[in-house]
Amino acid sequence: MKRIIYLSLCACLLTSCSLDLQPENGLTYSNSFNTEKELNATTTSIQYYINTTVGNNYDFATAGVLADNILDGNQLREWNPRTVITSEYSWKGFYDIIFESNLLLDNIDRTKDLSPERRNYHVGQAEFGLGLSYFLLAQRYGDAIITENSSVIKPYQQSSQEQVLAAAIEHAKKAYDVLPTWDKLTDLNGNAITNRQTASKGTATALLAQIYAWKGSVTELYHLKGNAQEDYQNAVKYATELIDNKVGSYQLCASPEVLCTYLSNEKSPNPEAIFSLYFDKTRSENVVSPNEIAQNYVSWPVREDQTLADLTSSTTYQLYKSTVETLFSDTTDKRLQAFFYQWGTQHDIDGTDYAIMYKFRKAIFDPDQYSPSGKSYRTVDADYVYWRLADIYLLRAECNQKLGNEAQAIADLNVIRNRAGALSYPSTYDTEGLKKAIFLEREKEFIGENDARYADIIRNGYVKEELQGKFKVLTNQDIQNGALFLPLPKDAWQDKDGHVINNQLRQKPYWQAYN
Repeated sequence: MKRIIYLSLCACLLTSCSLDLQPENGLTYSNSFNTEKELNATTTSIQYYINTTVGNNYDFATAGVLADNILDGNQLREWNPRTVITSEYSWKGFYDIIFESNLLLDNIDRTKDLSPERRNYHVGQAEFGLGLSYFLLAQRYGDAIITENSSVIKPYQQSSQEQVLAAAIEHAKKAYDVLPTWDKLTDLNGNAITNRQTASKGTATALLAQIYAWKGSVTELYHLKGNAQEDYQNAVKYATELIDNKVGSYQLCASPEVLCTYLSNEKSPNPEAIFSLYFDKTRSENVVSPNEIAQNYVSWPVREDQTLADLTSSTTYQLYKSTVETLFSDTTDKRLQAFFYQWGTQHDIDGTDYAIMYKFRKAIFDPDQYSPSGKSYRTVDADYVYWRLADIYLLRAECNQKLGNEAQAIADLNVIRNRAGALSYPSTYDTEGLKKAIFLEREKEFIGENDARYADIIRNGYVKEELQGKFKVLTNQDIQNGALFLPLPKDAWQDKDGHVINNQLRQKPYWQAYN
């Protein structure tokens, strides 16, 4: 008997400049892969789920964000176990990506008259989707499910973090093998694809560098099975391919100010961006940027519905000027002037001087008759640049430092410092060694921009030093038992009515006491 599975896809037509989301309902295995246009519905469905899932990292973003005050989520920031386990986290979005990617791979041979180049394009998007999903599942959950394909539906057991990372590497390598560089990407009509969300060889290379850097670090710090030094070497290898332009042409922006200009102008492709989540403003009248971190830092004057005095009551992430001065102790650093509004001016609210984030300078507002300004802030107007070249330089520096290659690590660190007009390492401000200097450089470079700080802390073993609340009293056994990862999400093993749908899954030991 022919088994037909009906899909309700929220698919999008990927063009050279936008993700135009078009719903595709009632597609079946038997009729949805005959032509490339039909195949493309699944490819763009993968893109849609990547766009709406990857940037959704509220729990770890809240726990790891550099901020002196936050309006919401203080108990989550303290890693209160009861708060964490009842928060609205879910891994469903990642398994939507995984299902759609497997669906494409399982059925692409049905597509007629598909050239080898076009086949590689579609396969590459699916393999990248699988690699990225398994990597982020490993980062956020540790153990996770590895599915066999799109048709085997059964209660799966969890696979270990090592196995999930191995799956991520396997799929990322397949994407790396078949994808062209970004400048050769075209859609099914032959038009150039210019957004940086569509996977290319460079994107797959960046993913491999990130996976190996994470794998080596958690293997070394948390005693997983594996060879950390070999992982660091692989991370350096793939990072070098990116930096040397062997997998696509990427350049650092000329200055922090130029970087900010690109971050706020998604119509002009950022030469430093390797992988970005595209802000599709056409999706609906209420759509927001995929970059929740940026939009939660933005305040007056970018928020035209605010005055300075409103910052403490309506800006989610708030920074004291003293905190920024401590981080950027080298006052020659041009990032101070670029990343913060009127840096030399006092912005006093009730006796406290605040740093005003100015990395993202465009916002979207909706008419609001009840607001004094006549408008209300919806979102920052920007793509989410998830990985850019500066990240790769500093990731290579981190891995070389862990390999004992200090000269190479310092050289990469100083590339980013020199771009910022800051003092080279070592300077009088570098009092905690090279490893911490690289970590702090990442903190300075990506402040207010992405959700990577929590992962940076875990990767470098700075949990008790850099995180708050419960993190400071975790024992080694707590960490081994899964305290640094999210608990198993409820929707993994029960349906919306509370019925068990997978009795093979087991909660991490640390979180069992709080169920």
